[in-house]
Amino acid sequence: MITVPADALVELGTAIFTSLGAAREKARFVAETIVEANLTGHDSHGVVAYLTYTERIKGGYIDVEAAPTVVEETATTALVDGRWSFGQLTAMKAMEVAVEKAERSHISAVAAYRCNHIGRVGYYTAWAAERGLVALMFVNVGHPVVTVYGGRGRVLGTNPLSIAIPTGGEPFLLDYATSVVAHGKVRQALLKGRRIPRGWIRDKDGGETDDPAALDAGGWLLPFGGHKGYCLQLVNELLGAALTGSRSGLDPEEEPPSTNGVFIIALDPDAFVGLEAFRERCEAILRGVKRCEAEAGMRVMIPGEPEWETRRRRMRGGVPLPEALWSRLVDLAGELGVDEDLYRPWMRET
Repeated sequence: MITVPADALVELGTAIFTSLGAAREKARFVAETIVEANLTGHDSHGVVAYLTYTERIKGGYIDVEAAPTVVEETATTALVDGRWSFGQLTAMKAMEVAVEKAERSHISAVAAYRCNHIGRVGYYTAWAAERGLVALMFVNVGHPVVTVYGGRGRVLGTNPLSIAIPTGGEPFLLDYATSVVAHGKVRQALLKGRRIPRGWIRDKDGGETDDPAALDAGGWLLPFGGHKGYCLQLVNELLGAALTGSRSGLDPEEEPPSTNGVFIIALDPDAFVGLEAFRERCEAILRGVKRCEAEAGMRVMIPGEPEWETRRRRMRGGVPLPEALWSRLVDLAGELGVDEDLYRPWMRET
């Protein structure tokens, strides 16, 4: 592993995407959201995406010049056409519209379609919570790689869910795939040359395995939490695909790869007990939860707490990256003619 400062990774990503034709403002925002995933410990959604998105831009699946557009709208709802721009731009546009409408009307619902991979879902809900709103985000993934409860084979996508709630401090943040783990975590293990826990995936024959390579060789991920996780998996498919007009994991696979359907609900606490009263009550509840006696070897934590702690640590000490990944990023930067000053200081560590 090597360690690179977060701001250096943002500058590198910005340079990569601008060299591929993206406007600097767009490129920087996408790079910031990607590095934020690394900062919060979600390396599966981090700078490895520089490689994936480069391939998709070259393949014509991400249109670096496109901008998401609102195509249907009422006082409290909107439908956003992502126009196959960067998925992060579409998700942020949808959340901004949802927050703006909820601030005016106390509640809103916004959907987005023709949307590329949006990255870490918690980025957008946390952004809304930091502005004093409750945000729920349901996402389906059009690329099937997860089976269903009691089933075999690839049926649906990883279908992540995120809910963020404003508190007196850092937001309460629920953010996870409805598969046992995110697809990217298996690929991270492959990059690091590590085995994975049995119970994450099945191989192409349906057998248990700890080999991460088995997933891309025809295997599949399992849904988390048995039948309960399976139910949330289907909620995300119905709201993320059916309600938004996006591709379902059950549809014939077409290009572009790894599409997302996005459905957002935003709520203004001022329509209920009031924002400050709500924050105070949330803090009191969470403090009470934290006072619970922990089991031996365990620690009682609040959703989002591991991310905020990891972020503070990595902002101080930098982002750890597998050497194999850093080498591929350096090769990509060289291929695209990116200024060597953006990556040379860390080449000696590879």
